[in-house]
Amino acid sequence: MKTKNILLMMLLLAVSINKIKAQDSLIRHSVHLSPFVGYNSTLKAPVYGAEVGYEYRLNKHWGFTAGINIAYTQRNGEDSFGLNSASLTQIKNWKLLQNAIYAGAKYYIGNFYLSADFGYQEAYETTNYKYIGSGSSYNDGTYARNDFYQAYGLGYQIPLKKGDNIEFFSKGSNGNGYTNYVAGFRYNFGLFRRK
Repeated sequence: MKTKNILLMMLLLAVSINKIKAQDSLIRHSVHLSPFVGYNSTLKAPVYGAEVGYEYRLNKHWGFTAGINIAYTQRNGEDSFGLNSASLTQIKNWKLLQNAIYAGAKYYIGNFYLSADFGYQEAYETTNYKYIGSGSSYNDGTYARNDFYQAYGLGYQIPLKKGDNIEFFSKGSNGNGYTNYVAGFRYNFGLFRRK
């Protein structure tokens, strides 16, 4: 009976060591560049942007991330009117610039992953008006706001040589009362393997 227990413990130890070695072969540290495009559902207009980030891969299931992103949205407003004290005006366009700094986590299921990011976002909105009849335009300044940022997404990672990889992702984010739905790709530069 003791021999069976010892053999069983040795088998479990051997399996555990193989799993630990497999996890140690992961690229622990990587940085990424990510262009993205999507839709701002608040302004009902396209959004374009990019992000730069870092990921620490704890094990085959968990990764922790940090990064910054910037997104730009512009919507023409030819059908919107406002009343100025001087004359009737028409909204020419809205311009929105958003930037966020965040930290988050990814949960991997094979090459697929789910992600959640939380942080701080600033938004700068400018509304351009034009006077009806004259064709001249003006804006009443840029309004800046800051707020809590949150984003939830999913993606797929394709390993490349030397620890680099490409990811295709989609995510929804919210901050400052604006909601974006975007898709893009990430190129991750693997920094070094854990020995």
